[in-house]
Amino acid sequence: MTASEKSILHALENSMFMFPEMPGHWDLPTFSGLQAHATPEVSYPVGNMVGVSTLTQENADSVIAQVQEFFAKRSHVVGWWLNPSSTPFDLVSKLETAGFTKVIEQAGLVLTDIQREMRSNPLVTVRKATRADRDSLIRLYTTAYPMPEKLSAVYCDLLWCVESGNHYLAFMDGVKEPVSVSSMFAAPNSTIAVMQGAATLSEYRGHGIYTAMMAKRLADARAMGKDTAVLQGDRKTSAPICVKLGFKEVCSIDIYLWGNA
Repeated sequence: MTASEKSILHALENSMFMFPEMPGHWDLPTFSGLQAHATPEVSYPVGNMVGVSTLTQENADSVIAQVQEFFAKRSHVVGWWLNPSSTPFDLVSKLETAGFTKVIEQAGLVLTDIQREMRSNPLVTVRKATRADRDSLIRLYTTAYPMPEKLSAVYCDLLWCVESGNHYLAFMDGVKEPVSVSSMFAAPNSTIAVMQGAATLSEYRGHGIYTAMMAKRLADARAMGKDTAVLQGDRKTSAPICVKLGFKEVCSIDIYLWGNA
């Protein structure tokens, strides 16, 4: 049985906030009406983010100010994850008035036919990463994504703390080191697999590596008993590829940034 529309939207809107606390590396600050996480050592929006807003007209401005005060004390930027269910209705206007700027436009994408076969480049090999691959994972997240090295290390360890969380590495024939990285984990209490960001070193893009990564993760999701895959795809990069692979857009999710990167 395919996951319900409600559970699909929940996974898309909440996946960035499904990671557990790692004290001193990945904190979970508390703000009324918001989900949040923060990386004490790194000023970067993926690591410092709030969202899934259930704010009201009465408290939105004050909570926005609280968020800014919290991250300003750390001299960190903060990203605001704006999902379809975010409230109040004029949250965008309130964020812009407070100095937030839209930096990323994403499509919330879903694939309910994960049984489909995807034709991959035979010169590309994809496998799950192990703890022994940690240095390669950090190198690729840092260089190909790119993310700050400290955040790459935090994310590398963090993903292994969630249900069925796995990193993946892709290899090209004739190239000794892996050239691409991606990840996947299971959304709690559902039949949904969340496909997290995939990144390929610039010199190896255009060789079908993204498709090979997706094919391997979907095969593993099927083996886990999952029937649906979701992801947030950047409208300028991964989203068009995923649509060609059969994913369908069901919502928009944008990231607004505040602070000096």
